[in-house]
Amino acid sequence: MVIHADSISTRSIRHSVKGTNARPLLSGLAWLACGLASLSGCHDTEAENKKLAEIQHQADEKISQAQHAADEKVAALQKQLDQVRQEAADAAAKMKAQADDAISKAQQSADEQAKAAEAALVKARGAFKEEGRLQLAQLNKEVTELSSKSSKATAKVKADVAKAMKQIVTQQKDIAKDIAAFDSATIDTLKKAKAKLTQDLAVMKATIHAARAKVP
Repeated sequence: MVIHADSISTRSIRHSVKGTNARPLLSGLAWLACGLASLSGCHDTEAENKKLAEIQHQADEKISQAQHAADEKVAALQKQLDQVRQEAADAAAKMKAQADDAISKAQQSADEQAKAAEAALVKARGAFKEEGRLQLAQLNKEVTELSSKSSKATAKVKADVAKAMKQIVTQQKDIAKDIAAFDSATIDTLKKAKAKLTQDLAVMKATIHAARAKVP
């Protein structure tokens, strides 16, 4: 129970001390009143301190809850970020693997095509060389027949045939070079090499026929 000092009036004091020594009694009552007032002030301060402590506690609780919620959000965002990074890394790795596989297959296909092209080139070289040899052999057979027939001809005919024979020897060498050139011919130069052989064979054939026409 709180006793307020101002509730003690002077009249009540006077009534209580009527017929006694008033001064000492009044002095004691005054001291009592001051003490009661002091007790009342201490009680109020304690209540205020408790109230402030409660407010501080509630504030600390709210701050702690807010911090916990913020930490959870940050953790969730970090988890999402890590997941996105992992997905991006997986996608990049997958794309690189696909690209490497495509390059490997393309390289393998290119190598196979190159081998096939080289094999075809070797085959074509051999075919053109064999064709040139056969045609040259046929022309050489005609040269042998021309030489045999011209041996029974007149001196003038023999001289013309001998002149033609010198040309034929040069032409035979040209044709031999044409045939040998196929060994180093490429896909780009193969057609040109074949045309040169065909031309030189035709020239030799024309020379033989012109000389044979002079032989009776």
